[in-house]
Amino acid sequence: MIKILPTFNGYTVDVRLKEFRKARSNHGLLEFVPFNSPKGERLLDGFIESLNADTNEGRELLIRIWG
Repeated sequence: MIKILPTFNGYTVDVRLKEFRKARSNHGLLEFVPFNSPKGERLLDGFIESLNADTNEGRELLIRIWG
């Protein structure tokens, strides 16, 4: 089964690998930001605030982030 990863602020959020990813098409570069880096922590805080814990998807993501 194909799983579509969530996005936040232009980044793809990979909870399994605990990182944000962004493709910069104009430069042909990929950016990887680990959750435990300073930038990753700021992004993760914003991402968590944007989740709706009243939905199945929101609950599942929060469990996987904090689990």
